[in-house]
Amino acid sequence: MRPLLALALSLTLIPGAPGRSDDKTSRYGVALDTKTYPQSTAKEALASAIKAIEAKKFSYLVAHLADPYFVDDRVKRIYGGKFDEQVDDTKARLDPVIVKQLKRFAKEGEWEVEKTTATVTHKDLKDRVVHLTKKGDRWYLEHNFSPK
Repeated sequence: MRPLLALALSLTLIPGAPGRSDDKTSRYGVALDTKTYPQSTAKEALASAIKAIEAKKFSYLVAHLADPYFVDDRVKRIYGGKFDEQVDDTKARLDPVIVKQLKRFAKEGEWEVEKTTATVTHKDLKDRVVHLTKKGDRWYLEHNFSPK
């Protein structure tokens, strides 16, 4: 099964990383908006990711809701620093089936939340699991959309 995010898709910034911003409210030129897209809990982060997808805010999804370490690594290693190419890749992977499954996880999923990790399972989607990670005071989607 392909990863949800290469959902790059889940932001403590890495010193010296290409997405780093001195004001910590912008990554890759995308302003942080925690009022529209809250992520102080794992459930909020998943809901915010779905909201960003529905609003076609893929740049926001990748810059602020996906695991920043994963995103920064891919932007640097695979796309030669071209953030927009990572955004295009993420957008292409979020087909209607994946988005529908994410919505089912958010609405009907069974949550297991620990201090810095969370997983969401669904009784009807046994080959899929949503993983989230907490960095600092915010939760992010991990790129992995399969069981541990």
